[in-house]
Amino acid sequence: MEVSLFEYIDTTEKLREFAIKISNSSWVALDTEFLREKTYYAKLCLIQIEAEGKRACIDPLLIDDLTPLNNLLGNPDITKVFHAAHQDIEILSQVTGVMPAPIFDTQVAASVLGYGDQMGYARLVEQMLNVKLSKTQSRTDWTRRPLKKIQLEYAIDDVRYLAQIYPKMLETLTSRNRLNWLNKDFSRAVDPKTYALNPRERWKKVRGNQVLNSQQLAVLREFASWREEKAEKSDVPRKWIISDDILLDFARQQPSSPEAIGDIRGINPAQIKKHHKQWLSLIKKAQSLPESEWPIPPRSKKPTANQNLLIDLLMLVIQLQAKKHGLTAAAIATRKQVATMVQAHKNRLSDDWRGELVNNEFAQIISGEMVLGLENDKLTLIKNK
Repeated sequence: MEVSLFEYIDTTEKLREFAIKISNSSWVALDTEFLREKTYYAKLCLIQIEAEGKRACIDPLLIDDLTPLNNLLGNPDITKVFHAAHQDIEILSQVTGVMPAPIFDTQVAASVLGYGDQMGYARLVEQMLNVKLSKTQSRTDWTRRPLKKIQLEYAIDDVRYLAQIYPKMLETLTSRNRLNWLNKDFSRAVDPKTYALNPRERWKKVRGNQVLNSQQLAVLREFASWREEKAEKSDVPRKWIISDDILLDFARQQPSSPEAIGDIRGINPAQIKKHHKQWLSLIKKAQSLPESEWPIPPRSKKPTANQNLLIDLLMLVIQLQAKKHGLTAAAIATRKQVATMVQAHKNRLSDDWRGELVNNEFAQIISGEMVLGLENDKLTLIKNK
């Protein structure tokens, strides 16, 4: 693999000079390296960027003022190109206060072009450019300084090839009239609501919550919300505050005294002394709620026999449409998504390109206007006579 030329930017002045060089670009390729093992918020450690053949590794741990980067991220005339953009966008917007928009996500585009659903970057590079990426630095501690040359080379490859993939994708999407398919995906990706934190909803993410009843979930909700707020304020991982297992035990046992709290496995005396009043208060608060305000258990009901038959039928429609457009069926919808739709007594999948491929067909199948049949020995949708 050839050596990639790039700048290493570790001062605001260098960043300002680089930003000026690429300020007239219509698009830039971006990637980040980060760690979140010891913090609540991801710690941004490196920003890789390429535009018009100019590449740089920007070191946010050494730069006092990222304003020149902010101006680029917020420029509406420059498309920011990512692969699997969600985490990069979340971290960059948190650190800079600027939502990088507009964007283009090559992972989403890969599904529209038939490369596969949730395509990884290395696999996409291999498929589109016939280049096999090195994995030797995948376990790098990006917080350590100085960074080695091999680490920087590894990092810059994430935009070096991204910058080659984007124009190819753009050309193919345009030739197939599919560029506008991506608009709603990209709009959602830069909507601040996508990244908004709601501590009151964190109980849904606690592993094992499905074993609790509604009243117990009310207790879990209070504790999960308390933990979320405390972890965010202290900028430490949630599990450092209290583990999921202990949250579940609080919900199940609902202790009424410090002594009873001490019976819960995994809680040490120092924690009890510091937090027992707050914990007991959370339990009492949840216990005082009327039944109408208890959370609804997240257990999913199994589809009925008739619903399963309809789901099978609609999955065949998805497979036919996927084949017709050169896509994988999973890129349109999974069986679980279709089951959710059927159980909600709906006949529309979504309001984006996925729905546009199947919503009309779903409605016609469900109404009986269309049926699946054979034409020239091929399974297809035909009008019901």
